[in-house]
Amino acid sequence: MTLTEIIDSFKTKLNPSKFIDSLEKKASFYDESENNSGGDNSGENLKNNPYHNSEEDFAKSSNAIRISKNKDDPLIKLTNVWKIYQMGEVEFAALKGINLEIYEGEFLIVLGPSGSGKSTLMNLLGCLDIPSKGTVRLNSKDISELDESELAIIRGQMIGFIFQSFNLLPTLNTEENVLLPMEFQEEDRQISRKKAAYLLDIVGLSEKKQNLPSQLSGGQRQRVAIARSLAVNPPIILADEPTGNLDTKTGDYILDFLDGLHEREGKTIIIVTHDLDLVKYATRVVYIRDGEIEKIETRTKTEQSTKNEPSTKNEPNLN
Repeated sequence: MTLTEIIDSFKTKLNPSKFIDSLEKKASFYDESENNSGGDNSGENLKNNPYHNSEEDFAKSSNAIRISKNKDDPLIKLTNVWKIYQMGEVEFAALKGINLEIYEGEFLIVLGPSGSGKSTLMNLLGCLDIPSKGTVRLNSKDISELDESELAIIRGQMIGFIFQSFNLLPTLNTEENVLLPMEFQEEDRQISRKKAAYLLDIVGLSEKKQNLPSQLSGGQRQRVAIARSLAVNPPIILADEPTGNLDTKTGDYILDFLDGLHEREGKTIIIVTHDLDLVKYATRVVYIRDGEIEKIETRTKTEQSTKNEPSTKNEPNLN
């Protein structure tokens, strides 16, 4: 099946013609060349960045990231959220009375062991599921009141997903996988290709754009997934165990890159994990066990993590 056929198939199901006006604003990428005089290709000049139309747009980028007009409002708010599954004649509560507010520009770690409910919570945060009881609000909208096509639009415009298993379409090459979210948003094809090329350059995969996922290493596939998550420049990046299938060196590189997106571009980063080592990157940590929040810890990020930038100049040999 070709890329066009895949898109047409999904469009028939999702009806993306229903656009939500309040979600049409998009963020702008940070141009590294202003504060990085190094010679790597990721620090492109502003004029070559397809996510900027002008220097004036760049100057407004900090405002563009925010969708809601009131910065004091949480970007995501969960109120008394329950998720209950029916297992035969028995009900199982995966989440029990969750209350959580996530604000713009946070680096939030949801930390818990296997079976704690963290994956269920991730599905709700990403609008992949709706609660059995309680409310989940994304940008002040109750997701339970939206139909599937409206939820798909919200996901497509506001949230970039990074999964442990990469979730790349095996029949599409690197460039086509990155183009996919932009196709759903019906962006101009020529502009979309420029954006895909820009993103692949940022993650150091310009020479691999014609490769299929099966022709890439685990680290390269995760970098494709990161590029894809940034395709429509969403304000939120939601990652499920993003380093779970990677070796330590590659995993550190991926986390440094995400930390750079948070520090330099103001992205709201949410990582769901069981790995305690990831806590050093967080501004807040939500500890979850048996479907309930045990505690929420506010942290000062370590000196090591705050020095990171979204650049490939210090990239380990991941080929």
